[in-house]
Amino acid sequence: MNRRTGAALAGSLAAAGGYFAYRRQTGDESAAAKLVKLVMRLTGVKMVLSDPAKFDEFIEVKKKEGEKPYSIPKSAKIRHTVDRTEKEGMAVYRLSPEGRESGGKRIFHLHGGGYILQPHKRHWQFLDRLAKRSGRDVIMPIYPKTPQHSYEEAFPKVLAVYKELLAETAPEDIVLLGESSGGGFALALAQLLKKEGLPQPGRLILISPWTDATMDNPAIADYEDRDPLLSRHGMKELGKLWAGSGDPGKPPVSPINGDLEGLAPVTLFAGTHDILFPDARKLKRKLEAHGAEVGYHEYPKMTHCFPLYPIPEGHRALGQIVSAMQ
Repeated sequence: MNRRTGAALAGSLAAAGGYFAYRRQTGDESAAAKLVKLVMRLTGVKMVLSDPAKFDEFIEVKKKEGEKPYSIPKSAKIRHTVDRTEKEGMAVYRLSPEGRESGGKRIFHLHGGGYILQPHKRHWQFLDRLAKRSGRDVIMPIYPKTPQHSYEEAFPKVLAVYKELLAETAPEDIVLLGESSGGGFALALAQLLKKEGLPQPGRLILISPWTDATMDNPAIADYEDRDPLLSRHGMKELGKLWAGSGDPGKPPVSPINGDLEGLAPVTLFAGTHDILFPDARKLKRKLEAHGAEVGYHEYPKMTHCFPLYPIPEGHRALGQIVSAMQ
């Protein structure tokens, strides 16, 4: 795999009882969404994730890149103020909407990327739009990544930063947001908060979340050809790396198999052309069985993490995300 292919993968993989609100989106797929799918296929990302040899080469490239300090891509062109601090040995960014007071309300964002990729410009552009629409500060830690690190190192660091946020923000004024692997991380962090006796956030928002690292759901096979980006083989191997010496099928690596009672209200987004879609529906059912309050938004023909893209369906989802925060 050459450097261009690796860059394309980095830009596309991330580029996540009681009341149960179920909303199925209707309408034809937009031309912009079709174009996004075409571009995803042309990058060759899926080939890298599905071909064992190419995937191994990708891991070697990421080992070298993981040693470099992270910086925001210049192409992101963020309109709002961004501050960077160092906490728990991690860079932690705070994006604040220009000209608006957040009123003490915060978004704690855990970015996706298969637990191996750093945030790329699509993440930052999405957060920029989100800060503007919501009027909230966005806090995003750059947590340790595989293959150099595993969940065992990342969770204590992220939990410490979240505790610090709790010291300055009322828990009901915090939205815990994550997409893709960050969605799985966010769900697992909510479970960890409960285990630690800490208050839940005001809401948990999950975009195309990766909640079962084993990729063992048999229904995934039905969506492999529909998904223009992800592939079961590569995702399964990344899950093993993130688990380290642990079991990838157990929480916190696979939070869908963890404690789902007593969590914050959940807003969940899923697209039907995503291999993680079957597990999104499974998570919906399991949360429902545990009496959770869930707003479920299912978009036909949408791809992995579609709300991050500047397409009509993405703009509609962003509006639903902001509404869920109110």
